[in-house]
Amino acid sequence: MRTSSRKQADLRAKAELDIQLQRNAEQLAEAHWELAAELSTLAKATNDSAPLIQAVESLRSATRFYTFDTAPREHALIQQSIADTLLTLGRQTGDRDALVSARDAYRGAITLASLLSDETLREDLRVNYKLTLTLLGDRPRSPSLFQVA
Repeated sequence: MRTSSRKQADLRAKAELDIQLQRNAEQLAEAHWELAAELSTLAKATNDSAPLIQAVESLRSATRFYTFDTAPREHALIQQSIADTLLTLGRQTGDRDALVSARDAYRGAITLASLLSDETLREDLRVNYKLTLTLLGDRPRSPSLFQVA
C-alpha cells in the first residue's frame, strides 16, 4: 500500500514539475520575443545595426519554445519578425547575406501562413518578400509574347 501511495505522489510531483517547466518555457519565449522588439526599437533610435543582429538571435531562440506544433500562429509571427528584422538589417547595411536570409525566412513564413489559412498574414508577407527580391536584384521574368499567346 505504501509504495502505491508513494508512486502516486511521485507521479503528481512530476506532473506539477512538468506544468511548471512548460510555464517557464512560455515565459522565456515571451521574454525573447519582447527582447527582440526592444532591440529593434534601440536599433531604430540609434541607427546601429548591432541590436538587429541580437534581435534575430533572440527571435530564433523563441522559436525553440513557440514551435509550429505547440503554437502555430505565434511560430508564424516569429518567423515574420525574423524576416522583417533581417530585411531591415539588409537594407541598413547593404548586407546581401541578411537579405538572402530574409528572403528564405519570408518563404518559410508564407508557407506557415498558408498552412494556417491566414490570407491576411500571407499577403503581408508576400509584399515584403517581393521587396526583398527586388533588393536582391531578383526580378520576376516577364513571359515572352509567344508564351502568353
